[in-house]
Amino acid sequence: MIERVRSYIEQWNMIMPGTRVVAGVSGGADSVCLCLLLKQLSEEMNFTLEVIHVEHGIRGEDSRKDEQFVQRLCTGLGILCHVEVVDVPAYATQHHMGLEEAARILRYRVFAGYAANVPECRIALAHHMEDNAETILLQMIRGSGLDGLCGMRPLRRGTNGECYIRPLLECSRSEIEEFLQSRGQAYCSDITNEDLSYSRNRVRHKVMPELSDINAQAVIHINQAAEFLGELRDYLDELTDTVMLRTVKTKEDGVALDVNSLENMPQVLRMRVIQRAAAQAAGAKKDWTRAHLEAIASLLTKQTGRRVDLPYELTAKRAYREILLYRKEKDVSQKARMEISSKQLHDLCCSGKKHTLVTEVQGSRFTLRVFPFHGKISEIPRKMYTKWFDYDKIKNGFSIRNREPQDFFVFDVAGHHKKLGDYFITEKIPSEERERCLLITQGAQVLWIVGGRMGCTALVENTTRLILEIAVDTVTSEIIEGGTNDGL
Repeated sequence: MIERVRSYIEQWNMIMPGTRVVAGVSGGADSVCLCLLLKQLSEEMNFTLEVIHVEHGIRGEDSRKDEQFVQRLCTGLGILCHVEVVDVPAYATQHHMGLEEAARILRYRVFAGYAANVPECRIALAHHMEDNAETILLQMIRGSGLDGLCGMRPLRRGTNGECYIRPLLECSRSEIEEFLQSRGQAYCSDITNEDLSYSRNRVRHKVMPELSDINAQAVIHINQAAEFLGELRDYLDELTDTVMLRTVKTKEDGVALDVNSLENMPQVLRMRVIQRAAAQAAGAKKDWTRAHLEAIASLLTKQTGRRVDLPYELTAKRAYREILLYRKEKDVSQKARMEISSKQLHDLCCSGKKHTLVTEVQGSRFTLRVFPFHGKISEIPRKMYTKWFDYDKIKNGFSIRNREPQDFFVFDVAGHHKKLGDYFITEKIPSEERERCLLITQGAQVLWIVGGRMGCTALVENTTRLILEIAVDTVTSEIIEGGTNDGL
């Protein structure tokens, strides 16, 4: 058995020479076996072994006896033992969850906390073949996707970068017990392992024996199926990494998925990308069911503006050619507005100096300058954030503000006009950006969509006498990239 475990460790590169390995030892048969095996292999493979025992505070005096047993075991083997006490019942009550789930969370929190202070250490866990088979069945009946059906990984990274290894994952429970018996090694028995109110215990004591009666190799076959699915998962992960680059973009409040890209990929890959994007937007991989992912995918066939609510207070919303995943919409109830009066423009004209104004809501800095025009139309800048206006056509003042319902702009020299809302729809500007964009306006008439198109009523002409230059140094949102930037 020692040689099998050594071979498995080497196959998965679990432990390198000089590594510090910390084994989680509860005192049960599995963890005691792990401790004995790693102790012998530590001398042969040149790594340091320590033990962590987590006292969960569930079984009172019995728990304290387990702690004492583990300490005596480690003392006899010459292994440093760390004991951590957690209050599982209190945590379970506070977070409205079962004792089993609370114990798992706190146990892994202890492991991660230790690993944070010992870079590149390995946390060794005593899971074996039956544990893996039970996990796969539990995941299946809970509606898990591919990741859950792959079962436990021999080696995996935790959320904080800690590394977990499972050297016994190819060993059976009977082999572990036989190994301990051959060594004359005692171990602790946890009475809660017989409590059928826990889902895992019901699977262990009720379901697994039935499956083994049907086929004595049931546990082996379940593990083999998980291994095959793991290979498939790894292949899909490589494909997903590739298509994520062209499909998912990070935004200020979440992520955006490109609809064209999603529509042109196979369903299995599409759902994988959506799952990854949802986890990225939420900052958590847990609690994403198939129903949640299908709800997001359904937006591919929905109209712009349709949305669905998701876990972690996320919303998925269909935009023109994107599906947006975000926590909450930006607060646009406070509108940006600044009035530039005719007197200010007159004073600016007379002074010949630059005049700087800063909007208080969106933090965009506008620099205004008036100067003579010498009739060279070719000198008019074609920059997105610097525009020239005919001073005499704008000298009565203007506003710098966000959009309002009646806004329109004149789009040709003949005076034809279009509602701003219709223009945004035609140009497929997302609704969030419509609300954030800044406008230069006179009344309801839009002279310039800042960063985008100009209207035609204040354009510079050959006969223009003075130029009013408006330059924007900082803009929070680029409204129209590559669109028409003037009214010509």
